[in-house]
Parts: sequence; structure tokens; C-alpha cells
Amino acid sequence: MRASTVRSIILLLICLPLLGLTDVQSHSIEVLPHWKKGDTIRLEITRARVKSADGTSTITGKTHTNFTIEVLSANDDGYLLGWTAGKTTFDAPSQAEHSFLGQVVNLMNGLQIILDIDSHGIIRGVQNWKELRETALKTLDALAATENLQKEKPNKALMSSLRAQWESMLGTKAQVEELCTREAQIYFMVLGRKYAHNSPYEYEDLLPNPLGGEAFPTHARMSLKTFDKQAGQAVITWSQIADPKQVARILESKMKEMSARLGEKPLEGEFPKAISMQDHAEIVVDVDTGWVRTLTHTRSVNFGTRAQVDATSIIRTAK
Repeated sequence: MRASTVRSIILLLICLPLLGLTDVQSHSIEVLPHWKKGDTIRLEITRARVKSADGTSTITGKTHTNFTIEVLSANDDGYLLGWTAGKTTFDAPSQAEHSFLGQVVNLMNGLQIILDIDSHGIIRGVQNWKELRETALKTLDALAATENLQKEKPNKALMSSLRAQWESMLGTKAQVEELCTREAQIYFMVLGRKYAHNSPYEYEDLLPNPLGGEAFPTHARMSLKTFDKQAGQAVITWSQIADPKQVARILESKMKEMSARLGEKPLEGEFPKAISMQDHAEIVVDVDTGWVRTLTHTRSVNFGTRAQVDATSIIRTAK
């Protein structure tokens, strides 16, 4: 695998998202889940991606996915939630939905992810991660076999490489949980904290590495932007900046590991030193229930002369 291809895979996988307001100066709030068994929430998630190279930007795709959240159980210890994705559709008319990549995008379509969430709204894990891993790998193998049958000259080397990457991404419980909770982690991020005017909550965090291995150290900040007491809704902002030196070190190490696994010698002197990763989000949440009404999230990644911006919008739809 060429170094440029490895870099493209890394960039792709890393980025794998007004009310009537009152003065917030005298307000402090705590956002906790107050859910009941049987509660059902429906969401529409829209994703858009813009890639840039040497100053030229290209919109590479826009997708829509409907999700259903069902409270399976609720007690003093926490909750079990069923998080189920519907089919992902592509915005522009094309053959993308029927392509091999389009089918991989729909890997989790119809599968219920059972989230174990504590009483503060923090995701503790995925209860059925083993079943999800087995189903995902079987589906990927079936897709690869179909792809090979449809071609006169199947690219066995490419499929073997993809299989190795799938196993790497789904190799451990932590990796399966990271893959299965990406949207949920963003959707529930405001829960379990107190917010007050002019008192942002700052903390050091780790951004999971979708390629597996060492996570990226980040500095994060959450703050109360506005609070509408009458409507019981708050607007909370969040930002996260990864340590660029640590990101460069971790990605360079991962590239060398991937090349070694594929039996190829990594190319020296081509790894860019100008690397940055930033996240920004704005969330509108019902303070009384803990359900998020709308969320906008962007992740910006600069990789040498190339950049990628992934924008995600989550909207709670009518029942």
C-alpha cells in the first residue's frame, strides 16, 4: 500500500456530524437524564464532507440516516437504551448507495446497539458488542465475496487488505464500542454535568483512534451559552483541540505499523508535520428530560497540504 493511500485511509477514518432566550448570568443548571422505560426518540442525522487539497475544495458527499432510541430499562443504577440506525441515503443521485462503499456505510443498518448508560448519562459500554462484531464481520465478508464475483478480475490483494483493516477496527471490545457509539457519544456529551454562566468546564480528554491503538490527547471545553428558563432549554457549546505533536507521533507510528502488516516498506520523509484536529459543537437540550433537540458538530483535520471538514447535524424529529 502506497504512503499516499495509507494517509488517505487515515484521514477518511479519523473523520469516520435560535430560541427565545433569557439572560443566563444568574442561572446554573445540571443536565441529567430523566427517562422512562418505553420512551422512544427519533433522530435524523445528516453528514457532509468537504475535502481540500492545495487550496482547492470539493464536496465529496452528503448523507442522511434516521435513528431510533428506545429506553429498554430504567432504574436508579442507570439505563439500557436500544440505539438503532436506519438505512443511510445519499443526497445526490448517484450509484454511491449501490456501490461497495455505499453498502459498507450501511453496515449497521437495522442492528440494535444496546447501550449501557449510568444514571448521569455516561455511556458505560455496549452490552451486545460480541454479537455486533460477529454480524459486522460476516456482512463485510459477504459484501467482499459479492464484489469479487461481479468482477472479471477480482482484486484479491485489495480485499485481503480490507479484511485485515476490518479485523483491526473490530478486533477488541473497545474498538467495537468506539465504532458503535460514535454518534451516541456526541449526542449524549452534554449529560452528567453542571453548567453556569462564565464558568466553562475545561478538561483533558482522549479522542479514540479509529485505527486502533493509542488515543489522541485533547484539551476540551464546555460552556453554557444561553438558557431559556420558560422553555426549559439550554444551548451548550463544546470544543476540543488535539495536541498536534502527539497526533503526528501517533499517526506516523500507526502508518509504519500498517505498512509492516502489509509487508511493505514505509516511505521515508513523506509524513507531514503540519497536522491539526479540532472539534466544535453546539447542542440544544431539554434540561428537564436530558433529551437533545438539535446538535451541530464539525471536525476539522489538516494533514499537510490537505484538509477535511466533516459536519454533522442531529435533529430530533416528530414521533
